[in-house]
Amino acid sequence: MKIKTFFIAALFVLSTASLSAQKLANDVTLDGLHGKVKNVTKITYEARTDFQGVTSQGDILEQLETAYNSKGWRKTMTYVTPEADIIFRSRFKHDGFGLTTVEQIVDNNENVIGRTYYSYDAQNVLKEMWVEDADRQIESRTLVRFDTQGRLVQRSLNDAAGNIYKREVFTYLGNNVDKKLVFDRNGRKMQEWRYEYDENNEPVSQTLYDYSEAEPEMFITIFQYEYDDHGNWTRRTESELQDGDPVMQYIVTREIEYF
Repeated sequence: MKIKTFFIAALFVLSTASLSAQKLANDVTLDGLHGKVKNVTKITYEARTDFQGVTSQGDILEQLETAYNSKGWRKTMTYVTPEADIIFRSRFKHDGFGLTTVEQIVDNNENVIGRTYYSYDAQNVLKEMWVEDADRQIESRTLVRFDTQGRLVQRSLNDAAGNIYKREVFTYLGNNVDKKLVFDRNGRKMQEWRYEYDENNEPVSQTLYDYSEAEPEMFITIFQYEYDDHGNWTRRTESELQDGDPVMQYIVTREIEYF
């Protein structure tokens, strides 16, 4: 993955990291982690297969380091290059309930290059986020809506002028996302994502129906996990089905430090 592409994708993840934030659930829980987690270092490797068909970890593609405080709230998220140089870091500020209020995005010299602000309703449920650049100009807004169980059911991505350019609609099977539909600015369905889960509520298959081109395409990704004693996965393999056979694409590891 090219660094520029990775930077844009990572920035979007950072600006939507607390989409389910409510006053009774901390970030460790919202991130799907168990126990008193202090730090998580997540590294994505390219899967490399030799001539005998043995797959191993190849080049590092992404590295994300997340630090939590003792109450389970996210303190920082740091993206680094394969050479261990910081691309950028996100620093989170919280209110008395622990809810994220401001996210500062800084470069490797700790200069602020962007900010994300989080707005909540009277019940402390997230309703809107807006992203500012280094000059305090609004770049985008994201509006979110939850159901009575606190599950995200719609996310609308808007440009600086408030025009919707993408809308995502979520449906659930229990507490797990069963389906995600993606619509463009004209309300046309562009993508449909479907998921299946294991007993640890981690996705084991992801099916993407892509309607963005003239000929619709379908992509199926299979996930396999290894877990630690706390029930958190420490290794995940991602394989794509090609002609009915899984071909491994990525290996993801997580080093988890606990309080």
